[in-house]
Amino acid sequence: MIKKLRKGMALLLGTAMLTGLLTGCGTSPEESGNGSSAANSTGSDSQNTDPDTSQGSSDIDTSEFVELKMYLVGDKPEGFDGVYEKINEILLEKLNCSISVDWLSWAEHGTNYSLLFSGGEDFDLIYTASSWCHYEQTVGLGGFLALDKDFIRTYAPDVWAMEPEVAWQQATINGSIYMVPANYVEVTPDVLAIRGDWMAEYGYEDIASWDELVSFYKDCAADGRYGNAVGASSLYWLWFEQLGYDVVSGAPKNGQLVLYNSTNPSNTELTYILDWDEFTGYCRTVKELADAGCWPSDVLSSTQDRQDGLLSGRGASMVWNPGTCRDYANQANAENPDWNINLYNIMPNRPYGATKYINGGLAININSKNPERAMMMINLFATNQEIQDLAQLGIEGVNWEAIGDDQYKVIEGNAYTASNIWGWRNLDLMRTQYMENPTAVDIKKDEMDEYLMSHLREDHILDGFGFDTTNVSTQFAAVEAAMDTYFDPLVNGLVDDVDASLEQFRSAMEAAGIRDVLSEMQSQVEAFIAENQ
Repeated sequence: MIKKLRKGMALLLGTAMLTGLLTGCGTSPEESGNGSSAANSTGSDSQNTDPDTSQGSSDIDTSEFVELKMYLVGDKPEGFDGVYEKINEILLEKLNCSISVDWLSWAEHGTNYSLLFSGGEDFDLIYTASSWCHYEQTVGLGGFLALDKDFIRTYAPDVWAMEPEVAWQQATINGSIYMVPANYVEVTPDVLAIRGDWMAEYGYEDIASWDELVSFYKDCAADGRYGNAVGASSLYWLWFEQLGYDVVSGAPKNGQLVLYNSTNPSNTELTYILDWDEFTGYCRTVKELADAGCWPSDVLSSTQDRQDGLLSGRGASMVWNPGTCRDYANQANAENPDWNINLYNIMPNRPYGATKYINGGLAININSKNPERAMMMINLFATNQEIQDLAQLGIEGVNWEAIGDDQYKVIEGNAYTASNIWGWRNLDLMRTQYMENPTAVDIKKDEMDEYLMSHLREDHILDGFGFDTTNVSTQFAAVEAAMDTYFDPLVNGLVDDVDASLEQFRSAMEAAGIRDVLSEMQSQVEAFIAENQ
């Protein structure tokens, strides 16, 4: 049922958005700018139909054994080494290569991702994503290999044929493609997993708005409990999403410095948060929450991931997408049944947008010694059923067993909790979990999925825009450096005086060259709109 839901979602998105995507977008990716809006169907109607896709990798010489290295963002899951031993057996047989994987943790990737490139680290592949995981920024720094059309068709012919044209358009910056996107879209606004026992104690049957969440956090703090034990950084995203805003891809700080009103397609104005009264109000609210003790005072130096506070029992909630919140809620409830954690949506009265294809993908290091074999590996990872199963579910017969052709059942006590598989997910190959006895959280997640699908927002032209920082790379770097000093304390409420801190932040941004960045961004937006309307 869930797999049918996902397939239906992709088709629905394609039907709803295809007209807008194709208007003014008749050129191939390398002939045009970054030229599309949000998601499109993964069905055959939208797949790449270029007549030259017969060129492929089957006759390429792979007689020399190659060792590839890949970086993933996240935390290495238990059992990972055994899974990749199996994957390497497949790679050896089919491509005469192997892959080793290093990890950039959630806590460190913001700092260390760019250092891999500036420090000349020797590796071939890396996970990336628009806005939140360094795609546009790394392109601007010259860290990723540009992937021209013939290169993709030669070394990844199956991916070229599988991906819809809009995926390549979304991955295009200044005329070139730098990422192989996953063949995967979903509707995943931020939601919360919240302890139901504490909600009941304070008289809450539901938490369905920002104001109710703030009130609940204050109730928790009054009893010495943390509303969110890892701080308010994820709450910031939740806050502007519930107002109908989204990040501008490629803007500083993973897009968070400049927003746009994604629920109003006629409004193409860019919102610089330091010129926005709403952001001042947010900073005052989280200052009030921080002072009340809604999260620890040392969260800025903490290395905890956003789920850790909930799982440890230190916090009442966590913020993430519905699927991830479901997984951690089930884990916590299994260990602590009396917590009665479930999922809650604080923005039930607004329409929702789909993720972009470039919300996850793989890029090749511009200094890779084996870019051709790396591209062939991407092709295999994205289209091979056995690798898809291994990476997502673990080892068959140990971690899971097949149910029919497209479902699976977890072997009790041996579930494999995959991490960062998003770079090569293929909706057509992903199995859905067979749940003989679904939990209350599973049921709520399914209901939430159906609700989100039935409340899709209209396409917005800026969904497909990605900022190219090349012309303002010096100012952009200075802006992000200044943000490291001022932004996180403000959005976590950990400042002595909100207004004074905002003024210091504004001054630092002006000195760093934010007006140059905003002017360049506005020029690119205007050109993008003119090209794609």
